[in-house]
Amino acid sequence: MAYRLPSSEKTIQLLWLCFFISNLLDLAHADADNPPYKACSNNSANSQFQNNLEIILSYLRSNASVSKHYNTFTGNDLDRIYAQYMCLNYETNDNCRKCIAAALEVIMQLCPEDKEAIVWEETCQLRYSNQSFLGHLDVSGNMALDNKEDLENPAQFILVVNETLNDLARQVAFNSSTNMYATRKVAFTNTEPLCALMQCSTDLSPDDCNTCLRIAMANISSCCSASRGGRVLSRSCYLRYELYAWYEGANETSESPPVPGKSNRRTIWIIIILTVAAALLVVGILGSLIYCHAMRNGKE
Repeated sequence: MAYRLPSSEKTIQLLWLCFFISNLLDLAHADADNPPYKACSNNSANSQFQNNLEIILSYLRSNASVSKHYNTFTGNDLDRIYAQYMCLNYETNDNCRKCIAAALEVIMQLCPEDKEAIVWEETCQLRYSNQSFLGHLDVSGNMALDNKEDLENPAQFILVVNETLNDLARQVAFNSSTNMYATRKVAFTNTEPLCALMQCSTDLSPDDCNTCLRIAMANISSCCSASRGGRVLSRSCYLRYELYAWYEGANETSESPPVPGKSNRRTIWIIIILTVAAALLVVGILGSLIYCHAMRNGKE
């Protein structure tokens, strides 16, 4: 009697293959979503601008160990550069220095010779431009990111998040004693408190800070309202909430920033390895099917 590979077994193998490849690609994509995040102008600068850029970035590096916020400018006329960095206030000065050092190297790698660029690391951001932005609200290119973990009672969670963020925004923007930074911890479940953080660049006016945070809240609402956590990376402010107090050292996000370029290299290698593994798996299954088909024909 001829040997036949059952059609249901073929289907199961193919479905398992699709599921496996899908998970491999998701893993590679998740790693690619790690910081640093960047936005580059893709407008090349001349040599004098590049010289001024090296000078102003050295100013940022030297101040990062003593201040969590700093802005400056240098150069004349068309070669003038404005620069600023902001570390999240819960970080120590030493961690701020490390974060800015990483951001300085990354911004030169990811946005080489650009007239304008910004890089967000896990706990700091750094930007420069040939256009004056100091003291001006800028919400162009806001980046909203969500925590993709499962969430129970999303409707109740959304209400708690909205109420918490509304109160926190007023405090950060209009309470001068906060220095435009505040955190809030609110009971949500017996084991998981909602922990929110907001911070504005201190060169903003209170009204501009409030506007920046309100726009960030709208960004969060449109992308991440049912997510377990979310954050908005903006040029002028920062917003984040989670169901754990990450700003109290609750997980790895308070560790030293990654080595510049390491995340990108790791992502490339993971994608290569997973792609090769998926290809080998496909070849193996196809080989099995061809072998079984040949055996069937041989016995007929």
